[in-house]
Amino acid sequence: MVIYRNLDGDYGTDYLLTHPGRGYVEQIASWDGDFSGTGLTWVELIRIADSPSLAVEGAQDTATRLLLLLPLLTEPDMPEAASARLIAALTVVGAPHDTASIAAEHLLAHLTRRSRHDPTWASPLSGS
Repeated sequence: MVIYRNLDGDYGTDYLLTHPGRGYVEQIASWDGDFSGTGLTWVELIRIADSPSLAVEGAQDTATRLLLLLPLLTEPDMPEAASARLIAALTVVGAPHDTASIAAEHLLAHLTRRSRHDPTWASPLSGS
């Protein structure tokens, strides 16, 4: 469950893990200007995204679920399939095909706390 708080003086996002058979929720993370919580590995993120419960309200589409969960990604080393899966999710929800791969690369680099450098970028510091 993703809860966006936009009350006066209480802004942020809460990520809660629910289960239809349980009477409680578990807070995975929150975003109140800074990330706090444990986050998810790629395998955990995919497992949750690919397992919607038709018995509860909310996003059932796996691409939408993946994109809602993406900010929780804390794994520094991503499998090679991650980029292709993210590109597919972005295009399903309407991202232009010609920019989806660049967006996916940027998102994964940002989320895994790595810098992204495109070798075609010119820099006055590198002499090109």
